[in-house]
Amino acid sequence: MVPCVIFSQDKSSNGSSIWDQEALLDDWGGIRSSLFEKGYEFTFEYTAEAFSNVSGGVKTGSVYNGLGYGSVDVDAEKVLGWNDASLRLATLWTHGVSLGQYTGNELVVSNIDAYDGLRLHEFYIEKEFEKLSLKIGNLLADEDFVGSAYREVLINDAFGQTASWSANTLNGGPAFNAPGLGLRLRYDISKTVYLQMGIYDGDVFDDANGDPLINQHGTHFELGNGQGWTSLYQIGYNGFNVSDGKDLPGWYRLGAWRHTSEFEKHDGTKTDGNAGVFASIDKLVFREQGEQGLGLFGRLGAAKRDRSRFDWTMETGMNYLGLIPGRDQDVTSLGYIYGKHSNEIVTVKSHESVLELTYLYQLSPAVYVQPDIQWINRPSGDNTVSDAWAIGLRVGFTF
Repeated sequence: MVPCVIFSQDKSSNGSSIWDQEALLDDWGGIRSSLFEKGYEFTFEYTAEAFSNVSGGVKTGSVYNGLGYGSVDVDAEKVLGWNDASLRLATLWTHGVSLGQYTGNELVVSNIDAYDGLRLHEFYIEKEFEKLSLKIGNLLADEDFVGSAYREVLINDAFGQTASWSANTLNGGPAFNAPGLGLRLRYDISKTVYLQMGIYDGDVFDDANGDPLINQHGTHFELGNGQGWTSLYQIGYNGFNVSDGKDLPGWYRLGAWRHTSEFEKHDGTKTDGNAGVFASIDKLVFREQGEQGLGLFGRLGAAKRDRSRFDWTMETGMNYLGLIPGRDQDVTSLGYIYGKHSNEIVTVKSHESVLELTYLYQLSPAVYVQPDIQWINRPSGDNTVSDAWAIGLRVGFTF
């Protein structure tokens, strides 16, 4: 999931101060708003961060990571005459060094930590048929199945795609930063209740050993050849869709995933497939005014113990929009992750956990600054390694 903070689709500021602009490059002299009216919406973002492991882990050290993102969303009705349809084409530029070499942990500190490269990212068409929605192309399954109203401001990667799925499937599955060919069907039973399912390429790296060079640029497409398929299923109730701005809505989801490829059990034998389930909740518990207030989140995930790295995981925490008076768009968030390693793993019978505190300071609609601190308990489940302390600063720009 690409981290971003965007307040509106219209990037025009009508000549206002740079501190009020939705995008640093404003309206491109009127070109951007003109293209938007014709059905083309452009998004350009850059996220920069520096993280240091200041204590514990493998050793102390610092890294820099950067993420460049560009996309164009096309209103296919305006451009091509296709009713209730849209298209997206996106690219991604990832660069930097993983802090994991210093912290030694598995629950990755940063959700933009990825193998270096400029790559073709998402490209798909989405078509609406009244209550039914079809999306087909190169897709990010995490965009559709693990979104949250409150978790996504946190930086640790396991607050996005649950580790009960990503750590137990082949090469992380079709999620940031490697989409997979597939399709997703969604049926809206009502304004609040929905069903959805998706089926995707079983190996987005196209290499069972995890070599990122084969599909480094996102242009190597291979289906079959023993890779299997990844599928996800979900039922949800989203009360935010019908909120009157005064109530305390909630979003509740129950999901499952399955991968059909061959997996190795912890006893060394081979078996077909792996699977798991996860349940999520986001709940606004106190509304100050408007969208300001305190929200809580929680998620549980489980997978087959005899072939999974983590047989169950849990994430929970809180999120407050506008905690400090006069800072209505700032977000304060505290989150906790617990990943339980399978007892059938011979080399490790433990857990890894992370406690993260972050504050997103909205410097302007186009720029945010986000200090972050993470305490990592038992990196990689090794109780002989001291707990790590990762401290970082992220800055995000919308152009």
